[in-house]
Amino acid sequence: MKTIYECSQSKVIKWFTAIFFLIIIGSVLLVIYQASRGMDPTEPILVTALLLIVSVSCFFIFPLYIVADDEGIGVRMLLRTMRIPYENIDHIERVDEDNSLFCFTKAIRLFGVGGVFGLIGWFRAKGVGTFLSFVTDTKKVFLIYRVKGRPIAISVSEPDEFIPYYMKGGSK
Repeated sequence: MKTIYECSQSKVIKWFTAIFFLIIIGSVLLVIYQASRGMDPTEPILVTALLLIVSVSCFFIFPLYIVADDEGIGVRMLLRTMRIPYENIDHIERVDEDNSLFCFTKAIRLFGVGGVFGLIGWFRAKGVGTFLSFVTDTKKVFLIYRVKGRPIAISVSEPDEFIPYYMKGGSK
């Protein structure tokens, strides 16, 4: 049986994303303004191109939904699905809302995105070590500890429905 869990974004993530896109729109307007005034638009064009590249890459890697089926758990992104077979899952833990994994004093972003579309990339936290994150809501986080490989952090819209499914069909 295949179950799909939506990865809805928290209000904070939505605000980060909206502000980021406002900055991109402002950069484009600055380039247009400088070009109309006869100024050299080289620097604003470079900044705008960099921001567009970052935003497009974020769009391709943010999690759309989590798929749980008889074979494993998958993180569905726009271009691909990253599969985690049940044989490779040691255990899954829900991260406590009050003791969030992603508060500023606990996790350090090593490489990735820290707000636009979610917290996506490689992070390091005390007690967990280095982990891969596909989190869109920091209050609904699960850590998937794998037998081989680093842990993976995911978030789902309905966390109370996710753990029973795993315990019923995918646990060892």
